[in-house]
Amino acid sequence: MTASATQLKSISVRLKDLDIAPENPRFLEGPDDQIPDLATSLAPDAAGLLVPLLVRAGGKKEKPFMALDGRRRLFGFRHLLEQGLINEDIEIAAYLCESKESIAAAAITANQARVPLKPAEIILAIRALAAKKITIEAMSRALCVDIAEARRYHAVSQVHMDVLMAYKDKLFDFDAMKLIARIPSMPEQKALAKLAREQGTLRAYQIRDYMDNDGLSALSSLMQFVGMDDYLAAGGRKSCDLLEEMPDTCLDADLAMRLWSEKVTPIQAAFGAQGMDVFISADEDCYAPEGFTEAPYRYNRSVDEKTAISTAEASLNEVRETVNATAHADGVTPAIFLPLVEPQHALAVAKFAPMPVRAVQIRPGQRTVLEFRFFTTADDIRAWEQAKIAAKPAEELKEETPARVADVIPERRIAVETDHGGAFHQLASELAVRGFQRSLADSFSASFKFLLATMFEQVVLHKAGGTVEDRALKMTFGRNIGAYYQEPVQGLDADLFTRLEVYRDAFTESGLRTYPWISSLAFQQLQDLLALMTAVSVWLNEPDAKFIRRTARAQIQEVSEEIDHDIRTHFLPDADFYARCSKKQLLGYAERMGCEMDTLGTMKKAPLAEYVAEQAQARQWVPTVLTFDNAAAIEPEIDDESEAPTETDDGDLTAVEAAPAALVVDDDEALAA
Repeated sequence: MTASATQLKSISVRLKDLDIAPENPRFLEGPDDQIPDLATSLAPDAAGLLVPLLVRAGGKKEKPFMALDGRRRLFGFRHLLEQGLINEDIEIAAYLCESKESIAAAAITANQARVPLKPAEIILAIRALAAKKITIEAMSRALCVDIAEARRYHAVSQVHMDVLMAYKDKLFDFDAMKLIARIPSMPEQKALAKLAREQGTLRAYQIRDYMDNDGLSALSSLMQFVGMDDYLAAGGRKSCDLLEEMPDTCLDADLAMRLWSEKVTPIQAAFGAQGMDVFISADEDCYAPEGFTEAPYRYNRSVDEKTAISTAEASLNEVRETVNATAHADGVTPAIFLPLVEPQHALAVAKFAPMPVRAVQIRPGQRTVLEFRFFTTADDIRAWEQAKIAAKPAEELKEETPARVADVIPERRIAVETDHGGAFHQLASELAVRGFQRSLADSFSASFKFLLATMFEQVVLHKAGGTVEDRALKMTFGRNIGAYYQEPVQGLDADLFTRLEVYRDAFTESGLRTYPWISSLAFQQLQDLLALMTAVSVWLNEPDAKFIRRTARAQIQEVSEEIDHDIRTHFLPDADFYARCSKKQLLGYAERMGCEMDTLGTMKKAPLAEYVAEQAQARQWVPTVLTFDNAAAIEPEIDDESEAPTETDDGDLTAVEAAPAALVVDDDEALAA
């Protein structure tokens, strides 16, 4: 138990013999604005000192007594001294802390009882207490925390003083502080504190990127399969986290991967007995084996195919439950996974059918200890697609979308040096790219072709492939000429698609990769191709008048003004377009064109739509909803009492001018494409 103030020795200390102890959590803080008010209450003719200070004896180069608690009161007395109201020989009541335990309690608990201490103040106090050789146990009792938390505070308190002060100034949070504490080099810690001051802040992710993350977590799926005991027995080394918050790190990753490869051999042999090629990789981020590819996802399956998949999944789940139960009871061993081989293969066969399963890749899983990826070949996929086409009636083949040509692009073999750690690889690859950027910036020709090649793969070839990370040039075009939802409008974008298909056919016949083919074109062709692809990439998705893409519209308006865009040059809407308008809209259009309005109000909607279309074409007139004229769009098309669409007697929506069916795409469809 911590000794209370009443158990301490009561003494009187002269003001000139007093100073603030570095153990005081707020040792580095100066007087605040309220010190003069506090000094008034301490004056001889006022209430005086009601709560004695807690002090310890001073050491070398210190005053005789050092205040562990009472920093602000001491500032108050010094303020009175400056005002000439007291002299430096005035005696101040205090309690003397003589044991290390009482000193720790006075420095931490007494201060915290008055004003809650901030983490930075606790860390500073612990740093000073550690300098006085006070034990972690005494600190934990003084802090009223368990010893593990006291150790964490103590470990963090040993960082460079610049880091502590930057943390105290709220330049980064405690998570970032703990990451810096894990860096053993004091100059590096100081450099990070300097960076935080230069930037005004420092995020935890920036420190993680800076730190060398070589090594494997003891909780990784690879190490769960290898086993820590076997790893250590083979001579593997590990390191423990400084703050005991993160799992141990295995420092010999190559050894761990070799042990993994040896242990997975029985499972590799079991899959080989199923008649497949078997590949193993101790790297979670490995690619598909050369010459193999995953089977495409199939949306439409027969009842028999669905039944076969469901049966195989049920069988696999049953075996998986048994394997998981055994693993929890006996630990992870290679033999535990052998029962999974046959049901895993059976499920892959059911999903791939009628394409054969040619290969399997075994690797550490991201959510499981082991992961099995099955593959077929591009020839198998092509044969399956040709069989589907051959089985279709002739009338369906006429409507068939042209086959994708992206898969015919020759693959360029890339040599990459990988025998180094992850953090170094990231640094080296980033520097290599930055060097390429510097050279590319000096070449308009290469930059222009690089941009065109990236656009061509997405817009014209609609190349399959995942995220923006799969491309060197981080540009994404959400639309392409092969999108299933995009029906070209005659007189408008249909001509653009036709011209782009000519380029696509020329590329297919060339047998070249994208960039070399782009480089082979004349500059006039490059200009034409860029204009076409940019044009078909423009899109403005507004499901209704509640979702106006104002920024996108503003961009289109600016370009429209430069090129003198007028839709009437290419297109005038017909009766089908006007049939999608409400009767109120049609009457408004007729009035705006100057038509005779006497009898129009009595017409049914269908003939009224035909009449408005006829008059509009005769007058070369289009509604402003089909333009990007900002001045015309400031005033509403039709005065309406309600902003929201409402049903009319004819079942039409008012207050919204409908776009042609070919120009309306749902968000879900766009994302699916």
